[in-house]
Amino acid sequence: MRTVAKMMMGAALLAAFGMLSAQEPPASLSKAADWAKSANITDGDGVIVVKKNTRLLSVKFDIDPSKKYTLKLSCRAANIEKDGDRSTIFAGFILFDKNGREMNCYHCCVVPDTMTEVAEDAPKGAKVIKLKDCSKFAKKYGVVVADAKADLSDLPNYNFLGYIADFANKDGVWEVSLLYPLTRPVKAGTVVREHMRGGYLYTAGVKTAGKDWITMSGTITGTSKGSWTGRTWPVGAVKAQVVILANWNNKNLETQFKDISLTVK
Repeated sequence: MRTVAKMMMGAALLAAFGMLSAQEPPASLSKAADWAKSANITDGDGVIVVKKNTRLLSVKFDIDPSKKYTLKLSCRAANIEKDGDRSTIFAGFILFDKNGREMNCYHCCVVPDTMTEVAEDAPKGAKVIKLKDCSKFAKKYGVVVADAKADLSDLPNYNFLGYIADFANKDGVWEVSLLYPLTRPVKAGTVVREHMRGGYLYTAGVKTAGKDWITMSGTITGTSKGSWTGRTWPVGAVKAQVVILANWNNKNLETQFKDISLTVK
C-alpha cells in the first residue's frame, strides 16, 4: 500500500509541475535555438540562416483536430549568383501516431477502388507479386500494403510490401513488379491495396525562393480518412512537429527565414 501511495504521490507531483500535461505547440520559431540543433542553422541579423540541404525540426506537440493551426513564414535565397538559381522550400508537419511511430503519405493515402487479393503465394525475395485485379491502380508512384480493410479501419497501414515499378495484365493475372525484393513472404488471399507515395504534410506548401522575400502560409484543421492533404490531419495522427526543408534542390545556396510562426485558434 505504501508503494502504491508513493506512486500516486509521485504522479501528483509530476502533474503539478506540468510533466504530465499535453505537449504544447512551440511558442517561438524565430531563432536557431528553437529548432533541433544543427551546424547549418544559425542566427543572423533578425533572420535564421540555413546552409546546405537542411531539415529544420521543431519540438513535437499534441494535435487537437478541433483547432486551426496556421503555419506562416518568409524566406529568400541570400547568396544567389547565377540567373535562374532558386532555393526550393518545403514547409509543413511531420506526424506521429499514438505509439510515437512516424506517419507518412504511403501509410495513409489510399488510391480509390484498388483493394484486391494476392493471387499466388510470393516468397521472400520475389520482385513480382501476382494480384487478382490492378485495373484501378495508379500509373506511377504507388506502393502496395497488406491487410487492407474496406472501411479503411486499417489506417494508418504499416504493412508495407513494396514500391511499385510497373504492373500489367498477363493472361488474366495482374503482375506487379516491385522496385526491391519482398522482405517477407506473402500468402495467396492476402488483401492488399495501393497507396500513394509522398513526403511530409506540406501545409504551408512548396515554393522556390529567389533574392526577394516570399511568404508561405497554410492552415490545417479537422481529420480525414484515406487522404493526405495539407488541410486536414489524417486519421491516426496524434502528434506533430513543424518541418522546413531548405535548399532542397541546391546545397550551395543559403536561405534566410524570418517571421516563422505557428498560430493555434
